[in-house]
Amino acid sequence: MTRHVEYAHIEAVLDDLSYPVLRPDAAADLEDVTLVLAEDETNLGVLVSETDSDAFRTPEDLLVELEDTVGVANEAVRAPAAETDGDEG
Repeated sequence: MTRHVEYAHIEAVLDDLSYPVLRPDAAADLEDVTLVLAEDETNLGVLVSETDSDAFRTPEDLLVELEDTVGVANEAVRAPAAETDGDEG
C-alpha cells in the first residue's frame, strides 16, 4: 500500500529507517512512499536512489541529500508560507 507524505512531514518518514543505511536499502524501504511536493508528487524511493551519497549516517544526512535532489532550500521547507515575508524588492 502506498503512503502519501507531504514534504513538510518527510522527517518523520526518514526517522523510521535504521541508520546507518546504504542508499539502495533506503530506496527500497521508501519505494512505497509517494512524496507530495508543492504541485507535484514523486516516489520517495526513486528520489533516494538519485542522491549522490552511497550511505547515510543519520536522517539529517539523508534529508540534506533529498533537499539537494528536489532543489528545496532548508528555510523554504521548514517555514510555513504565512511566515515568509512578501517583500519583492
